[in-house]
Amino acid sequence: MPSCHSTNDIALQILKKPDTREGVVIITDDQTAGRGQRGNGWVSAPQSNLTLSVVLKPTFLQAADQFFLNIIVSLAVRKMISAYTEESDVKVKWPNDVLLNQKKVAGILIENTLQRSSIQWSVIGMGVNINQQNLDLSKATSLFKETRDTHELPILFEQLIVFLENYYLKLKSGKKEELKSEYLQHLFGFQQFRKYRTEYLFDGKIIDVDHTGRLILETVKGEISFDFKEIEFIY
Repeated sequence: MPSCHSTNDIALQILKKPDTREGVVIITDDQTAGRGQRGNGWVSAPQSNLTLSVVLKPTFLQAADQFFLNIIVSLAVRKMISAYTEESDVKVKWPNDVLLNQKKVAGILIENTLQRSSIQWSVIGMGVNINQQNLDLSKATSLFKETRDTHELPILFEQLIVFLENYYLKLKSGKKEELKSEYLQHLFGFQQFRKYRTEYLFDGKIIDVDHTGRLILETVKGEISFDFKEIEFIY
């Protein structure tokens, strides 16, 4: 669609229809009120980036394991971006942002509908900065800014969907440990001491992410686990 306020909101409206099928994609050239993690907005220049939502029906996945959706989506976005730059420059920042040269190039917002202990529906929202030249945030970037090349959005969109489908099928076939291993391999700060903030500043080293998505750090006080809103990276 040429323009919409939020592809995730449109997808959530579509889910109210009884004939909704898995695999529906809502993509727009101009998202005017995109939503990010923690209630943040996602600002995107018109006709410059990939802004889309995919509807999945991962009923095979227990609600307690829903973080694996974050894993496969962030890996799919990372793989698409790394096809156009040095792979070592592209990292996943916990829980599911994607960094290019340590700057945010993509954001992901996953909204799940639960039924008892399983996931009934999942709306996967993705915003990837591709050809945007002017970015307000000093910690944000785009594929254009890093490569100085303009990229064909339809081609990148097709690649992203293929990568997402491949990772989704891996998850569906039960390859959780393989997916988690790949996630940790590309995780920003993994096995590196860096500064973090909770109620205080401290040095820590990411050593694992548990199946619920909690970040596990090694610190001078021992191993400490953090949930999504309990810790902030300090570069």
